[in-house]
Amino acid sequence: MSAEQLVLGINIPVAWGEQDAFGHLNNVVYFRYFENVRMYYLERIGVLASLEKERIGVILASTTCDFHKPVVWPSALHVRTGCTHIGNTSFTMEYRITDAHGALVATGRSVQVMYDYNKGCKTAIPPDTRSSIEAIQRSY
Repeated sequence: MSAEQLVLGINIPVAWGEQDAFGHLNNVVYFRYFENVRMYYLERIGVLASLEKERIGVILASTTCDFHKPVVWPSALHVRTGCTHIGNTSFTMEYRITDAHGALVATGRSVQVMYDYNKGCKTAIPPDTRSSIEAIQRSY
């Protein structure tokens, strides 16, 4: 994954209740952080508006996370994402989480499939969505 491809980022403070019995950030929370930044990205490329207006959105096909360093409370994390591949009906996003010192905490990937919620099936990535992805990837 190229750092230049991860164009959108958010800061997230770790909450006390996100720790598990072992005293570090629970593994499921990383996926929630990926989801948070993914939703910002989807909003920026117009997918959320498309879902509301035309019922064309995305459905999550897969997601993975590689854990590089444990996180304990209190911590502040920076989560970045960007699109690393655009296909005909799907696109891949990658994620990078770093701590306040810039140390790598976790990396991940997800595949989003464009989905026609009216017809109940996948569909081609609309041209305006593809253009928006390309534009946001170029803009940073």
